[in-house]
Amino acid sequence: MGSWTVLSVTGRHSDLSTPFGHNFYVTFRLKYTSTLFGPFVEPPVLAWDEVIMFNNYGSGERWEFVGNMYEHKPGSPTVAVWGQRYFRAYLNAQNTPFGGNIKGHSKLFDKNGAPVPGSKLGNHGGPSDTPRRDEQNKAVQDYLKKNGGILEVEVHDVPGISVDGGKARDIERVLIFNCGVTGMGTRLKAWQHLKIDSSQPQANWTRRFQMDNSTPPGLKTSGLKVVQDYAQVPNTTPAEGAIHET
Repeated sequence: MGSWTVLSVTGRHSDLSTPFGHNFYVTFRLKYTSTLFGPFVEPPVLAWDEVIMFNNYGSGERWEFVGNMYEHKPGSPTVAVWGQRYFRAYLNAQNTPFGGNIKGHSKLFDKNGAPVPGSKLGNHGGPSDTPRRDEQNKAVQDYLKKNGGILEVEVHDVPGISVDGGKARDIERVLIFNCGVTGMGTRLKAWQHLKIDSSQPQANWTRRFQMDNSTPPGLKTSGLKVVQDYAQVPNTTPAEGAIHET
């Protein structure tokens, strides 16, 4: 049977004003080694592990969440690209934009790292041909099974807090990321610290993002009531001010 290895997990980030936070990109490069016999082998699942600590000082409440966001909401706009990795790679090879609100990308390369042209995958329709998704998926899987190659999947997260003009807010959040592939290879660690106090000018607000092994800041726990966080309940709306698309 074929096998997968993780070549690299790399990240980058940039500041955002709306929402108040960051763009966060994590790029996974996975190599498939083919064999003459046996079926195509799927890679392990995405591990988008997060710790979320959220304080609402205005309401005197706080909540926390610990878990794998891919297991929690695999169809979210942020992590859905992992489940779409094959047909998104097919569309990319055909130079056909995917569109929609699903972020990130998936690209197919040969075993030497050169982009695989669409002509190598056949003609199986475009982005709107949902009935042909299985064909598009299989075209990429068959290529990897026969030739081996590299699949590059980039997840684009937008961890931020909505800025609602005119509404008083005094909130703070720390996100701790530990991103990789379950049971395989290297991980990317990062953390974000956001604090909004609408009684202060925005220049005094806190917006920090680190991609290293430094220790993230802790948040106040005393004097705040612990409430259930939105992330524990799939397919619900985030608590006020806690915008985070995963």
